[in-house]
Amino acid sequence: MPKSRKIKHYSLGYMNRRRRRGKFLKALLFLLILAVLIFLGYCVAKSIENLRNRPESSDTEDSLPAVSAVISESSMESSAESVSSQIETTESQGVQAVFLPQDALADMDALETFLDSLDQEQYSTVAIQLKNESGYLSYASEVPLAASCGAITSSAVSLEQLAETVAAIENAGFTPAAYLYTLQDDVASHASYGTSYLYNDQAGITWLDQAADNGGRSWLNPYMDAAVDYLADLTAEVAEAGFSLIFADGMQFPITRYPAEMGFGPNQDSMTQTEALQNVLDTMQAEAAKGGAEVVPVFAGECYLGENESYYGGSPDAIETELAAPVLAAGQETEILNAVSLESEKLIPVISSAEQIPVLEAAGITQYLLKE
Repeated sequence: MPKSRKIKHYSLGYMNRRRRRGKFLKALLFLLILAVLIFLGYCVAKSIENLRNRPESSDTEDSLPAVSAVISESSMESSAESVSSQIETTESQGVQAVFLPQDALADMDALETFLDSLDQEQYSTVAIQLKNESGYLSYASEVPLAASCGAITSSAVSLEQLAETVAAIENAGFTPAAYLYTLQDDVASHASYGTSYLYNDQAGITWLDQAADNGGRSWLNPYMDAAVDYLADLTAEVAEAGFSLIFADGMQFPITRYPAEMGFGPNQDSMTQTEALQNVLDTMQAEAAKGGAEVVPVFAGECYLGENESYYGGSPDAIETELAAPVLAAGQETEILNAVSLESEKLIPVISSAEQIPVLEAAGITQYLLKE
């Protein structure tokens, strides 16, 4: 007979305690899960806040100046290339010069306005007259004779201002050129300075090209060392101021009704007239070269045609020079150019009107100085 199985009977109190313990465990588990979720949520929120408030990394900060430096360097290189391009363009284009108005020399606003008005396709060079046909200087030269003879005008700019003008011209993309009257000088030429012609070769008496009461003027004498030295010193000063091209006008002998009274001084027999002028040009050229400049003599155009040859003791063709600037009278351009022996690419003709430019181009000449 099989053994009977015992059946356990639990009291109602025990069952109630067991149910309460199960509920408690479930509640505790729920609270633990909730606490974990809250903690995780807090951590995530904190991380997000830290990310938002975190300063930019040092790598980013360091990279910004680097980028800025690259941009700045690139900009500088671009500017340098632009200036270099302007210089190269000017050199390849040759010399197409126009005169700066004299009042713009001392007025930077007027200078800027003038430069802005120029067409760089038509002009490459800006010429400034620094010594006029009377011998007066438009800048405050430090050459001793310039001050002692009264050649410096009251409106003359300082050498510092002159250098600023040169820099402004270059920054605008043009080449600065100086224009000096040389032997044609009624201010620095005087017997007391040892620079002039002598009346009948009498020491101490200055010769004039006409009677004094008829507007007679004195001239610098190329046979006088002091006259040559004066022009050489001015040339050196102008070259040092930054001018790479110096036009030398009035490098000639006077035309006068009184040639018999015109005394050349003690050195007359040492050189011919052409040689005396050549010496002036060579001396100026040597001083200009020290400052990286070149002197371009300006010659009267009619003298190439056999007129007024006493200006140069013969034809200006006899004077040796790398560059020359023959003055072309309107209507005589072709005739004069045909008489010049110097190669066309070495000529910078002086013209009085832009209407003469096509005549030059037809002759194969691309350079000029417009002197209206």
